[in-house]
Amino acid sequence: MDGMKEKTVSLGIIGCGKVAQGRHLPALKTIKEVRVVSLCDNNEDHLEQAGQKYRIKKRFLDYQELLADSEVEAVAVCTPLQSHFEIAKAVLDHGKHLLLEKPLALTLEEADQLVDRSAASGKKVMLGLNLRWHRLVRRSKRIIAGGALGPIRLVNCALSTAHFGRSIPDWRLKRAQGGGNLIENGTHIYDLWRYLLEDEIEEVQAVSLSSGEADDEPAAVTARTAKGAVLNAVLSDFLPDENRLDIFGQNSLLRLSLHRFDGLEIRPLYSNAGSLKVRLRNAANFIRRVPGAVSQSRYGGFFDSTFRDQWQHFIGCILHNRPSACTFEDGRRALQVALAAVESARAGKGVEVRPAL
Repeated sequence: MDGMKEKTVSLGIIGCGKVAQGRHLPALKTIKEVRVVSLCDNNEDHLEQAGQKYRIKKRFLDYQELLADSEVEAVAVCTPLQSHFEIAKAVLDHGKHLLLEKPLALTLEEADQLVDRSAASGKKVMLGLNLRWHRLVRRSKRIIAGGALGPIRLVNCALSTAHFGRSIPDWRLKRAQGGGNLIENGTHIYDLWRYLLEDEIEEVQAVSLSSGEADDEPAAVTARTAKGAVLNAVLSDFLPDENRLDIFGQNSLLRLSLHRFDGLEIRPLYSNAGSLKVRLRNAANFIRRVPGAVSQSRYGGFFDSTFRDQWQHFIGCILHNRPSACTFEDGRRALQVALAAVESARAGKGVEVRPAL
């Protein structure tokens, strides 16, 4: 009705580092249904930088003070993994809605407790696996579910982030602190395998190199699903940027390049990348999608828009009492695969992924 005030969600953010400042806060600025009212970080420089840049007056060094603020209805936790369990529990205990950055927790025991607490809380709770909101991932899921590819037999992925010359925190590189490629980058891939194929990973084998500076750099993971698909991923923080999935069905190949606006290609059986027909079709697809790419530039491009769309979904869950599309149980399943991959790399053999209890 005219004159009625539009409902918004008041949000607090715990953790004001690179991810919050570079991804979450810019995305949140574009969503009218949410207001970021407070920030918290135990690094005073990060806190002041984020507060001044985004004009947020309430700033806390202790997350308990932010949680005690009655104005805060929902909380984003963007801290290193080793603090997820403690802070997420506190958020739920204070009766706030919660979006927790991935991975879910350090151990399955912690993950189980968070799954149980989130279910009992009565609040909207979501894990921040933003690639589920990539427009090409969403489109691919519909294509796979529709059966156009036939039974999925093989998936090959590459995820590397080229951090040479960029600052990267020490925890991000160490398994014991929740870092290393098998955990940090791998979590995105393990979740996409489950999300796209609607299948569970039963066994993994991982190979990686570790040094005094970084664990699992680079790393490769091979897995097998319950329905018989073979999965493979190569992971790195210090090789050229790439985010690609090749999904081989019995009838067709679906190729995704998540850094490209025209990065979805379907090739039927008996065709190949070098044929004139395929190259002309890809050129036409590029030209057709240029206007959409230009219109998306105000949101930081299609890849950065995954954060905006993730937040739009979560805020909609709160305002309209909808279920979350990425649950803590999803996070637990991805964590199972990550921990099995770490165990495999240590043991030098394949490891069964423990079934969910």
